[in-house]
Amino acid sequence: MKQVFLQKGKVKLFDIDIPKLEKNSVLVKTHYSFISSGTEFATISASGKNIIQRATSNLNQNIQKVFGAVKESGVASTINLVFEKLDQVMPLGYSCSGQIIALGQDVENFTVGDYVACAGAGFANHAEIVVVPQNLIVKLHDSTYLKQASLTTIGAIALQGLRRSNLVFGESVCVIGLGLIGQLTLQMAKAAGCNVIGVDIKKKRLELAKTLGADFVVNPENNNLINEMDWITNKRGVDATIITAAASTGDLIQQSMNITRRKGRVVLVGDVKIDFDRDPFYSKEIDFVISCSYGPGRYDASYEKDGIDYPYDYVRWTENRNMEFFASLIQNNKILIDPLISSEFDLENIEHAYESLGKKDSLGIVLSYHSEYNDFDFNEIQKSKNLALQDCKPFVPNAAHIRLGCVGVGGFAKTKLLPILKNIKNISIAAIADSNASNMINVARSYDVNEPTNDYNNLLESELNAALIATPHFLHADQAIDFMRSGKAVFVEKPAAVNFEQLNKLEQFLTSNKNYLYCVDFNRPFSPFMSEIKNVLSKRHGPAMIFYRMNAGFIPKDHWINSPQNGGRIIGEACHIFDLFIFLTDSNPVSISVQTINPKQDMLSMTDNFTAQLRMSDGSCCSFFYSAIGSNDMGKERMEAFFDGKSIIMDDFYELKGFGLSQDFNQISRSQDKGHEALLRKFFTATQTMNFELPIPVSRILLATKVSLIVDELARRGGGWQDL
Repeated sequence: MKQVFLQKGKVKLFDIDIPKLEKNSVLVKTHYSFISSGTEFATISASGKNIIQRATSNLNQNIQKVFGAVKESGVASTINLVFEKLDQVMPLGYSCSGQIIALGQDVENFTVGDYVACAGAGFANHAEIVVVPQNLIVKLHDSTYLKQASLTTIGAIALQGLRRSNLVFGESVCVIGLGLIGQLTLQMAKAAGCNVIGVDIKKKRLELAKTLGADFVVNPENNNLINEMDWITNKRGVDATIITAAASTGDLIQQSMNITRRKGRVVLVGDVKIDFDRDPFYSKEIDFVISCSYGPGRYDASYEKDGIDYPYDYVRWTENRNMEFFASLIQNNKILIDPLISSEFDLENIEHAYESLGKKDSLGIVLSYHSEYNDFDFNEIQKSKNLALQDCKPFVPNAAHIRLGCVGVGGFAKTKLLPILKNIKNISIAAIADSNASNMINVARSYDVNEPTNDYNNLLESELNAALIATPHFLHADQAIDFMRSGKAVFVEKPAAVNFEQLNKLEQFLTSNKNYLYCVDFNRPFSPFMSEIKNVLSKRHGPAMIFYRMNAGFIPKDHWINSPQNGGRIIGEACHIFDLFIFLTDSNPVSISVQTINPKQDMLSMTDNFTAQLRMSDGSCCSFFYSAIGSNDMGKERMEAFFDGKSIIMDDFYELKGFGLSQDFNQISRSQDKGHEALLRKFFTATQTMNFELPIPVSRILLATKVSLIVDELARRGGGWQDL
């Protein structure tokens, strides 16, 4: 299918795979999508800026980002990251309409064939087919107003601003900025029985506003705004002012205060710098509020992506209900949309469409779609993709060349794993799969991959030798098994599994199929410092006591890693420290004891703040201290080991110091080496030989994963103890 992307200020049409259907989403064949002259034109302009212009546009924030990246990844990696970001493509569009062609398994109240309006950047794109969560679509009666309904997202933004003003029948409102959102705002305010004054510096927009029902219009360049408003309101001021313009200063807010009555309301909808004098607002006791996009639910992943609605009785107007009401206004001819559509273009003429967007009086443009998907059968395509492999294909080493497929190319894969793999001899990154279309395209371009895909199933029967899996955690186990069944070596970013069901399934497969190359990114044992420590510990005469502290940093409870399906931070991050304990002691845990904090603040999680004590089979004791309530100015990781009258301190992979050991043991490093490269090189070297040796025994991977699942269970109960 075809989709519009933005790159360096230019719009381009890409041929990509049909998006993957999620369980809470619907697949929609797009008939129309809307290009706004405000948001999208600003996005295009920003994309066309060079590195100096972008850096200086928000200097302090950008400096902080760069220093943070340098600290984490080093200077060279940061420079590469900056230039890659400048060259990235990004999807365009956030408002469209069309017809449902497939439903996710958890979607209710919709059927295939329904006409719908869709919202959401990253969902309602300018594309022939879009996948949209059910809380970001609303049903239309039929196809009569399908073109007009492509503005539903913008209409919901205007409607939410109007709701934030708390206007009632008979009150007066001034709308500053008569672009697309302003024209919709004034129409809805008029329909609600308000007296409406429109303010803009463009003559044609003022004339349009008058045609659409504004009681008065004012051009502040030709008239004194305060004087005009005094005469219009009998010197009382308006009950509310809604700012739907964009400005780099706070002057519009200051003007709004001057024309709004005492105890009135000022609502900011547009992108305006919040900078104004306090005293006038204080003396008039004006309420200043900001309107957030389409309404309650916006930017809440549980609402937008997971489909969890807010109770109707407690949140009357969610973003979905705002969309639904606006669509009803269109279908009942309560507002006029056609005068707001400056022109219409076919998708194939996308470049001309965006060129016309920059014209002086353009409010917005409709894109129309005439795709070949009229007889599209999504279910048949899915059946062909989901056919189970009847037999496991054996892995065949290839000494000459390894063709690698990368599944899931998010931040960690892009910044850490792929740059390492690119420099390993006899390996080529031959395929990319990622559900995020723009991310997929950007990474594919960086590594010269010609046909990236959004569905990993497309790689199973390809001529690849190996797969790197760095998808969301809950997908790791099943995807690893699928690729091993298709005869490929598999390297998985941690964790191996997120629950006991997945672990048992993985263990059953690996124990019954011995000739498969499988590895999880338990990288710490492969760091130079840990290799030195292991060398010393392996010569000890008695048990060791090891303390490992991880100052992990706070993340909110609604972060993706904390979702029930992804398991949380113990399973997703702490797992590889348990593997490190097994590696360093050369023994297995026999019992586990866990203690957690007992927080009074709801924002804190017990599974992010715990201590775990592992008693090992050789008599050693390993203690893991994991905290998300410390300072980020402190180093992240520190390990102390005690044995045979000797001690070792490893400080954040920068310093290694021994006590009771030779001075040659002590080391200081300018950069952190946590073992990623050594592990990757060792694993992919093994893929090139018949007598391969796995860098990490499968039994150790499974045991460390089992320990993490047990620790997680105990931590969620507030602590406890369990024998293994």
